[in-house]
Amino acid sequence: MRDKLFEIKGLKTYFQIGGKTAKAVDGVDFDIYKGEILGVVGESGSGKSVSLLSLIQLIPNPPGEVTDGEIIFKGETIFNGQELRKIKAIPQYRFFNQMNASQRTGFAFLFMTVWLILHLVLPIPGVIPFLVSMGLMVGLVYFLFFNSPRKSHERSFREKMYTRMRQIRGSEIAMIFQEPMTSLNPVYTIGMQVIESLKPKSFGEMTKDRVIDLAASFRRSTWRNKLKVSGIAAVLFLFFGQLGAGWSFLVSQMVTQFLTGGLLPLILGLLVVGLDKLISNDYRNANEALRNAGIKLLDQVGISSPETRLSDYPHQFSGGMRQRVMIAMALAKKPSLLIADEPTTALDVTIQAQILELMKEIKDLREDAAIVLITHDLAVIAETCERVIVMYGGKIQEVAEVIELFENPLHPYTQGLLNSIPRPELQKKERLQAIRGMVPNILNLPVGCKFCTRCDVKLDKCDTVEPDLVEVEPGHFTRCHLPIDAMAEKKLQGGNSPEAVQN
Repeated sequence: MRDKLFEIKGLKTYFQIGGKTAKAVDGVDFDIYKGEILGVVGESGSGKSVSLLSLIQLIPNPPGEVTDGEIIFKGETIFNGQELRKIKAIPQYRFFNQMNASQRTGFAFLFMTVWLILHLVLPIPGVIPFLVSMGLMVGLVYFLFFNSPRKSHERSFREKMYTRMRQIRGSEIAMIFQEPMTSLNPVYTIGMQVIESLKPKSFGEMTKDRVIDLAASFRRSTWRNKLKVSGIAAVLFLFFGQLGAGWSFLVSQMVTQFLTGGLLPLILGLLVVGLDKLISNDYRNANEALRNAGIKLLDQVGISSPETRLSDYPHQFSGGMRQRVMIAMALAKKPSLLIADEPTTALDVTIQAQILELMKEIKDLREDAAIVLITHDLAVIAETCERVIVMYGGKIQEVAEVIELFENPLHPYTQGLLNSIPRPELQKKERLQAIRGMVPNILNLPVGCKFCTRCDVKLDKCDTVEPDLVEVEPGHFTRCHLPIDAMAEKKLQGGNSPEAVQN
């Protein structure tokens, strides 16, 4: 049995939407083992991406929040829902907790009104006493009506957790986001973004890098180009100088403006070269090493001429090349876990195959590293993964090895997903068996089985009783009354008799 890299127990992530609670992930349990490729599959809105974003604490708060569960990474607990529940049990406010929000605001306003009336009635002249009184009033209103000990404990809890997650993210856990077209910053070069993933730089270091690049560009430029730039600058300076002077056409003034504009680019260039000479050789060597590491990363993911492509911008790359850059950035720190959130979205079939092949090659280079592939495409799962989690309605509906899942799907939802896959190899052409209906509103999910509104084989109890996730066969878990009841009935009939074992 392989060692566990991640253990997720009872994970819950809720979103507050217009006074209602959306249970995007509602009690999810699964493990990620070292060296495996785990697939997470399901329709849009099933909770796939939110589950993994919760894992690395990238849920926007508000409106979302990881409210419960336990996340263990390499034996270390990085999120403990019990601690959060204890904090939630602390009274929200120091005083008057029986008041609702509108009553609290109303009484606070009444308190301020009475205070102002008393201040006006009492003979307290002067501006300074008035300002002191107003400051005291605001302090008392906050202390009596809005001081929240729970919020301070929550802030401390989350800051501690986020601090630890910032140490893990990037170095131990990396993520390839769903949309490479928008994940890369369009105003920075590819090289800057790749090198930033290797070593985050301060503003001062980024300024030094810019000085080095500009000085190198100035040195490479020919004198012919330098004279062209100086000439253009001289004409522009002369034009706007005369415009500002009311078109005086004084010869001495025009000569001064022309010479100033012509010399300005040269002076700025020499200034940059001077600043470049102040930068230490140690910093240059470290910067060159980072650049070489960036070139190696781009080369590793199959980008040709990486030395020159470092200076290009995202819009100069195709969708597949941008996705390769995202993979390169994710691999920068050699993470133990790589999460790929639909990495082949918006890519054509040929590029999809290349990206999937690249991910498998990366996996072969590091046998102990794990990959989690989030997708809605079961064909991608079959091609790439070893074990599969099927999600629907914020819950895991089935877990199995990939071959077992395809040969023996137990949950009706999994069966529906498999039946909807096009099979061009079949001689007889048949209409695809689509899953009827639509994914239910996350704010109004069924009480019982989350799939009962679309299931063709549901039982009466499916509407009101939600089944547990049960291991029906070794390593094969499902959340469905039919196989669970069949297994229970078989146990009752046969027990552990030799005949039952033979059957």
